[in-house]
Amino acid sequence: MESITVYIADVSEILRSGIKHLLMQSDRIGTILSFPDANSLVESFQTCPEAVCIISSNLSDMNLKDLLNKLKKINENVKAVIISGNATIGNVNLALNMGAKGYITRQASAKELEEIIYSVWNEKQAFSQSVSDTIVGYYANSHKPGSSLKKQKLTNREREILKYIVDGLTSSEIADRLFISTRTVETHRANLMQKLNIKNTAALVRYALEEREQF
Repeated sequence: MESITVYIADVSEILRSGIKHLLMQSDRIGTILSFPDANSLVESFQTCPEAVCIISSNLSDMNLKDLLNKLKKINENVKAVIISGNATIGNVNLALNMGAKGYITRQASAKELEEIIYSVWNEKQAFSQSVSDTIVGYYANSHKPGSSLKKQKLTNREREILKYIVDGLTSSEIADRLFISTRTVETHRANLMQKLNIKNTAALVRYALEEREQF
């Protein structure tokens, strides 16, 4: 099994040490390096541009946008996960638009953290449960009657499946949760794509973050 290199950037030594200690228990994670500021992260990233970067939202020496831009110049497909104490829908959306692949809160469990790192390593977007709940709550509770952009409303089942897609579950995993066939899940997924005029899973998640129409 190929081991994952993880970089941690946060001003708090306690937080960096805590995350490192948790990740050292995983047999899927190899090298773990931590940095107190953005510049030292960027310098080290040049030597290992495939590392998964756990980046605090409040680094003091560089704003998040500039940091992600610097990392993307080294590796356009940088695997960055933002860690924050406050996962508002605006902050999550902003981070994803800037190129982050995941978003977690400081309250995330060790298991969540490991799975998110593994998902991002495998080119998937990933969120801690509290962030997923924020995303789902946003699109489930937002309504804008009379909108002409999205006339097709989602069924309850489609909303349910979209929630699991946002949570990062595969079609077979969703099928197991809902006690339906994988083929049925794929049919619902296709209907979602058609109704929302969206072509892939990443775009579905982005739609949930950016659009209010018909939700």
